[in-house]
Amino acid sequence: MLKFLSKPIRRLRLTAADKEFYQNLKKILGFAPDNLDVYKLALVHRSASLIISPGQKVDNERLEYLGDAILDAIVADYLFAEFPNSDEGFLTKMRAKIVSRNNMNQLAISIGLPDVVKVNNGALNHQKYIYGNALEAIVGAMFIDKGFKFTSDVVVNNFLRRHINLEELESIEYDYKSRILEIAQKLHIKVAFDTHDYGDNKQKPQFEAILIWNGKEIGRGLGQSKKEAEQKASMQGIELAEGELQSEKQKEDLPNEDPSNEQV
Repeated sequence: MLKFLSKPIRRLRLTAADKEFYQNLKKILGFAPDNLDVYKLALVHRSASLIISPGQKVDNERLEYLGDAILDAIVADYLFAEFPNSDEGFLTKMRAKIVSRNNMNQLAISIGLPDVVKVNNGALNHQKYIYGNALEAIVGAMFIDKGFKFTSDVVVNNFLRRHINLEELESIEYDYKSRILEIAQKLHIKVAFDTHDYGDNKQKPQFEAILIWNGKEIGRGLGQSKKEAEQKASMQGIELAEGELQSEKQKEDLPNEDPSNEQV
């Protein structure tokens, strides 16, 4: 980590612009940050990268990577406590709904992140989830600044409980196909759908979709449209895909919780 990210802010030395940013951040997150620089970096999209030395640019993608792992752990713990009688399959699907790109993007907009994200306007026209990615980076920044317990409390109490209705989310039809494709992209795994006509009833045609994950079939679904069939196949395969994603994340060593030990 860049050395300046480990330094707490000196509130008496803040510039006028820093003071405004500090107040906006405090309002959005619900607490006073100690290390302002790490939050600044968390809000810099790569289209607006900072040049810190000749040939060296920085943006929020490393913090996004960190925040993604932290967020998964927080949401898993939250759901485990909220649904004590639910099985692994239900918890996995609920976690997938909460951390989906679309949901994270909507959550970021709800808490006001678009007001402070630095992004080239052109990027907004081509990338749908800039604000959700920035929210993950903010979670990574909180972890560095405050540690896991504090970050978990903020995410659960200030974000999830205030902005996500679990009962409503439970009843929402989830886009399993998009989540499957998202996980495959993260893991660099080849995924494909073999979708074809099924049966001989021309009056009421049906389609069958077979989900191929890294060369193996992991889901199969029938539907009256190709879209419905692929969603059902994805629903069958989501637990395996989520499981592989979590296994991959567990292989990575998380940073020391004590931010004073962090160096780049």
